[in-house]
This record gives sequence, C-alpha cells and structure tokens, in this order.
Amino acid sequence: MIVSVRKLYRLALLLCVGLGVFAENATAHEVTIDLSKEHQVIDHFGASDCWSMQKIGGWSEPNRKRIAQLLFSQFEGIGLSAWRFNIGAGIDHKNIPPPWRTAETFEVAEGKYDWSRQSNEQRMLFAAKRLGVETFIAFANSPTARMTRNGRTQNTEGPDTTNLKEGYVGQYARYLADILTHFRDDPDPAKRIKFDWISPINEPQWEWNEAWQEGNRASNKDIITVLVALQSELERQQLDTNILSPECGEINHMWEPLEWMGEKYGEPYGDYLDAICGNPSVNTFLGNVISCHAYYSDLVPDRLVPRRKQLRAALDEYPGWRYWQTEYCVMQGANDQGGRGRDLGMDTALEVARVIHVDLVVANASAWSWWTAVSPEDYKDGLIFTDYKEDGDEENILPSKTLWALGHYSRFIRPGFKRVGLSGADDLEGVLGSAYRSPSNDQVVVVLLNQTEDETSVQLKLDAITASVRADQVELFLTSDEADLEKQKTVRLDKPIVMPKRSIGTVIIDLKAN
Repeated sequence: MIVSVRKLYRLALLLCVGLGVFAENATAHEVTIDLSKEHQVIDHFGASDCWSMQKIGGWSEPNRKRIAQLLFSQFEGIGLSAWRFNIGAGIDHKNIPPPWRTAETFEVAEGKYDWSRQSNEQRMLFAAKRLGVETFIAFANSPTARMTRNGRTQNTEGPDTTNLKEGYVGQYARYLADILTHFRDDPDPAKRIKFDWISPINEPQWEWNEAWQEGNRASNKDIITVLVALQSELERQQLDTNILSPECGEINHMWEPLEWMGEKYGEPYGDYLDAICGNPSVNTFLGNVISCHAYYSDLVPDRLVPRRKQLRAALDEYPGWRYWQTEYCVMQGANDQGGRGRDLGMDTALEVARVIHVDLVVANASAWSWWTAVSPEDYKDGLIFTDYKEDGDEENILPSKTLWALGHYSRFIRPGFKRVGLSGADDLEGVLGSAYRSPSNDQVVVVLLNQTEDETSVQLKLDAITASVRADQVELFLTSDEADLEKQKTVRLDKPIVMPKRSIGTVIIDLKAN
C-alpha cells in the first residue's frame, strides 16, 4: 500500500497548525509514516491503585468520580485500558509506619476471607470497569504475615532466599486463586471482575529488608516454585487467568544476574529471560509475556536507549515473547536528580513521555504502565497528586502534566493498535515521534514530542494509504505549558502545524474512504 506523497504531505502539515500559528518560512521537520513497516501490537496502557486507592476510595462521591474520570474516561481523562489492583498483605503500622504503604488483606485465616476489606480499593476497581477499562491485573507485594518466615510483610536480615515460609507455597497459591475466583463469581454482576493476569511476586531481586513498605525477595528457584504451584491452583479452580512474571525492578536484570544477591543468599537472582523464557517448566503457561519495571533505567545517555537495545537483542533470542513495562515513575531523572520533589509541570511530563517513547520504539514494549495513580508525596511518583494525608484533610485533586503525557498514548492508542514505521523524529533531545494503526486499518495515531525551547514545525508524509484523507479527517490534541490534552480548533492538512515549545501532540488521522 502506497499513499500519494501529496496526500500525506498535507496530512503531516497538520502538525504545524497547533494553535493556529503558521510557520510559512520555517524549515519543517519532515516526518514520514510508513504503514508497510509493522512492529508490535499494543496490549494496553495502565497504572496501579497501590496504595493510594485505600484512601481515595473513601473520599466523597464527587471527588471519587473526578479521580475515576481523569484516569479511566476516554472523553474527560486519559482512558487507561489496564488497571493494576494490589492484593494487600495486611495492615502493619508497627513495622511499616507510612500509612499509605501497607494495605488490608482479605484473608482472616487459612481459606477464610472477609470480602468487605479493601472496600475503598474495590470502589475504584469497579469504577474502572464501568468506565471501560479492558484489562485487569492483580498483583501482590508480599504474602500475608501468617505465611512469612518473620511474621512481617517485608523482609528482615537473615539467610533466607525468600520470606515465604517453607512448605507454604501451596497455601499462598490457593490464597491468590481464591481471591481471583471471588471476583470472577461475585453474585453482583456490577462487582464481577475477571482478572486477566495475576502477578504473585514483585521486584524479587531486591532484598526488601526493613523496607517501610510491603515487599518480598525471591530467588529464581523461589519464583519458579511459586509459578508452578500457582498455575496448578488456577487450573484446579478453573481460572483462565495468566500469570505475570517476574516484574523485576530494573531492565538490565532481565539478562544480567544480580551477582551480589546470589553470593549473599546462595541462589541465583536475575537473568530472568533465561530463567523464565528459557525454562520449559514454566514458559508454556505465562501467556508469552515477560515483564519488568523501568526504574533507574532512564539516565541519558548511558541507560535510556542502551538498556532498551540490550533488552530487545536479548529478548529476540526467545521468539514469540512479548515485553511489558509494568511499572515506572521518576526516581532519578535524566540528570540523576529528577526524583526529588513533586512536579506538576512539563519538565517531568516530557521526561516521562520520552521514556514511554523509547520503551515502545526501541524495546518494542507491547504494554506500558505507570506506578501509582495518585500520590500524596513530595516526589515524582503520581499521575495525580493530593495534599490529603488523613481523615479531615482537604480532598484536593492536583492533575499533573505527566497524567496528560501518558494520556497522549493511553487515550488514543487502544488495545490492538499496531506500531508502524515512522522516520524523521528520533532526536532524544529534540523531536521524537511514533505512529500506530488501528486494528481495522481505518485510523492512524501519531504521537510527537517537541522537547526544545522553541516552536517547531512538523511536516507529516504518509505513505501507503489507499483512501484519500480530507483536511477535516484529522484531529490534533496538545499538551503544553498552557494546554492539557486539549483538542485544537485550527487544524488542516494543507498547512504546517507548529508545535509549541516543550509540548506533546497527538494527531489522529481518519483513513476511512470518502
């Protein structure tokens, strides 16, 4: 399929109309979309409820509704297509002082549950379902205290490779499966949730000693033991939920062993592609998905792109496997200082958008998720922030530009879209771009980043289109210092589009035949 350069020359020109400002004499970035070059299918974009929804879910109804709209609505918010639900391990304020970092457990005793617990988190879970979220992922940071070696929901110093008690793997597997079955079979249809994925172990290569939050290390042997037991229990309870693993904390541990952990505990940690994708005892029931978190992998130039290239090359040794980036927030930042202090503005938004871009374009990620949806912290860990800490505080809602940055992808690139070829926008410090085609081949979505301090004109050229594209078949949404994912009024294909300085734009091109 080849499109007339004229037809898509006009299309890309749309990207320079932005706010109705024309750059007649400026040299435009020529960006070419090639629909004949196909890459990965996108599964979803998401975020997690951990641990904020145990607080937010108890807010007044209008404020709960506003949070849900910002996160899940495809019209008033960013339209997340996946929601990660944290299965709490039990409140433990003695050992985990921060009140937002320990959560209730459904378990009362072995095989017995109180389904009224985690009620606030459940309210937001059901809101996600009502507003059209398609994929639900349950994840646990730790077994409950009765199933741990130290009686706590985070590790302490000691020789054990994991905090899960010896002989309790079957109980832990049943506990997780029981929760999935409850939500699948709830008598109230409005409260029925089919969890598509279950993640039993989170960031297993970190020690989690006195961590001030729930956490549990696990050697590769521990992971495999849990995965096998959980799969057996899922089959016993006739659940078709897939298992998600390993959810390691840093990208390089997907192909590198964590040698100091191995030396300390006497078992291998890390090198998860080989340990999982290359392991016939588990690689047949993980849905051909392997996952990790992108923490500490955003520094430029030594980590951002090189680590994704290494991951892609390593994963290519295991054909058919998809990569999901399942958790990220800014801990260091591009200059090793970006993690300090809350930022509602474009600095962090552009940095996050660049990480998303590189994960999708270099690592070929099929899914991308943010860490915690709402944060009360003075840190770059939320999409939405609040100053609310405890009952009686004001329920204020502070959407960040990072929320809208993610929305440029999550709202418009829906599950089933396929990334296609795009050239001419690959400057890590300047203009970046990626393109996606709908499953029905009637729409192309282009996301562009202008990271510079100057207005930048972009000239789109679309090759391989069979239907003509009229000027009124294109929309532009913009986030900048002045705009929050706002649809632009003055947009035409026959004029160049000017992207304001430090902005993100999404162009939606309707390819339906006239």
